[in-house]
Amino acid sequence: MAQKIVPENIIQAAKEIAARPEHANQPFFLFDVDAVLTKVNDMKAVSKKYFSDVDIAVSLKSCSLGLFTRLMAQEDLNAEVCSVDEFRLAEAAGFSGDRIILDGPYKNVEDLSFALDKGALIHVDSARELHELAELAAHRDQCYGVGVRISHYYREGQRSRFGVTAEEYYHKILPLLISSPHLYLKGFHLHVGSNLESPQKITDNLNDWLPFLVKNMPKGGHLDMGSGFPADSFSSDVNAETCEPEVFLRRIFDTLVIYNPSLPEKWKLIFEPGRYLSEDNGYAVGKTLSFKQRYDAQVFQTNLGINWLPSIHNWHHSLTLLDSSDGVQRDDEQILAGFNCFENDCLYPKGRYGLREGQSFMIRGCGAYDMQTANEWTRIKPPVYALLNKRIVTARVASPALPPAYRDLLHNDENIRVDDFIRLVTPSSRFSPALYEIVNHNRKHFSEYMAWPNYMNHESDEARFLDACYLAHQKDEGKTYVILFNDEPVGLLSFNSIDKANKTAYIGYWLDMRVEGNGIITKSIKVLLHYYTTKNMIKRFVIKCSVDNIKSNEVAKRCGFELEGKLREAEYLNGHFHDQNIYSWIASDAPKN
Repeated sequence: MAQKIVPENIIQAAKEIAARPEHANQPFFLFDVDAVLTKVNDMKAVSKKYFSDVDIAVSLKSCSLGLFTRLMAQEDLNAEVCSVDEFRLAEAAGFSGDRIILDGPYKNVEDLSFALDKGALIHVDSARELHELAELAAHRDQCYGVGVRISHYYREGQRSRFGVTAEEYYHKILPLLISSPHLYLKGFHLHVGSNLESPQKITDNLNDWLPFLVKNMPKGGHLDMGSGFPADSFSSDVNAETCEPEVFLRRIFDTLVIYNPSLPEKWKLIFEPGRYLSEDNGYAVGKTLSFKQRYDAQVFQTNLGINWLPSIHNWHHSLTLLDSSDGVQRDDEQILAGFNCFENDCLYPKGRYGLREGQSFMIRGCGAYDMQTANEWTRIKPPVYALLNKRIVTARVASPALPPAYRDLLHNDENIRVDDFIRLVTPSSRFSPALYEIVNHNRKHFSEYMAWPNYMNHESDEARFLDACYLAHQKDEGKTYVILFNDEPVGLLSFNSIDKANKTAYIGYWLDMRVEGNGIITKSIKVLLHYYTTKNMIKRFVIKCSVDNIKSNEVAKRCGFELEGKLREAEYLNGHFHDQNIYSWIASDAPKN
């Protein structure tokens, strides 16, 4: 029955977590991984019952929880992603490139290029994407197979904006495939929708496309049928039966067999049951705090908000009370309100829920989309726990801070005077053109003792690096200064990392060879030592450099650093391990006035 039954083990796990002191007022998500794995094994078994060559792919846009994706990779499923960012998540979870499908209506050049390099299957959505792929493949002088998304009937006899029509295929896609020596057709993708009440819409569209597919499908080609398998949230009717995956698979199989009995054997089938696997197995657990009499109802203030549950009004979510055994029968009309500062932050509209003040409750159906699209606005996102092997584990920690605290650049600039000609200023992407020119000019020299020049191949790389340095600078995780000589950028001086607990900073620097011999680095380091010693922020300063890097060793000595010893084979650079000297300077080393 749709959204009605919450397993008792989930209720008990939610109660156990809610009873923890840290969750006296803090909400959380709970994800039933054990139930997901049961569904995966059932799905694998029933799909093989009907199709000899079949793949199951999980969609990271539905659920990107790391524990979930790792286990799906471990179960030999494939991953469907929509960007290079999701691609990297899939790789981190254990999916190899040949088990990843790049899908979706929009893919930029970076997405396409990355997927090509990783050997992923790419489903193109337009002639533009195919044209860009052809150019990328030609540049690599390699041959790649691609899939083509085809458009289903969406509503009122109109085709979906996703995929191409038969006319577009013949007039735009096919000519590109024929003219490109580097691309060939591997198959098609027919996505009809998700969370469908029945397989009827899928089979109707499949019947519509079958003549085209039989005519154009390459030998051994694939047909990706998308993600129509429903979660219980497909209906708000608690008495509505949720159609099981086997019903969908059997109807698809029957449709293919009726048209041509050999099709299930000739084609590889791909299914993407993302919401079916994850949605019903995710829960949000919150608490009522107090209520006011408004709108002819008790309006309960909760510790959840609709920005954490974006799907709350898009599909049905059942409500379960966790601790309602006080013996009091409550029949008042009630509204569950969120914590945001606008009137319509409403989790549940007027109804009889049996709530009381201090009531813990559980919202089902939050395992797809909510956990990853929940956004931080006035409060950090709550943690995610999981039930794995019947044990409660932490699957995602609460976000550390609101985004402005760890992603926004405040541009509270510093300006440290070294002498009449030298200044140290906070990093900014406005310096990227000049600094990138210096890197290019000194690339061979810098690469002798530093690895990072290999990764600095465009001015935009320098700009992103400077932005990252600024962010670390304002969070006191590191300190980076652009060295200005006669008001022109000539290098960088930084604390590459700061050990706050031990008040230790690790110094790094580089300088344009064209201005060497002016004492710029030596003077700048001495001023920086004094500056941070005076602020009582750093006590111990460390310089590590290759024993063969004569200039850096001399800088450390000129600045009064003491050689503490040699680290054997401590740095891997240019295919070899190098010994490093380690120097230190502490506040007591400063000359007494």
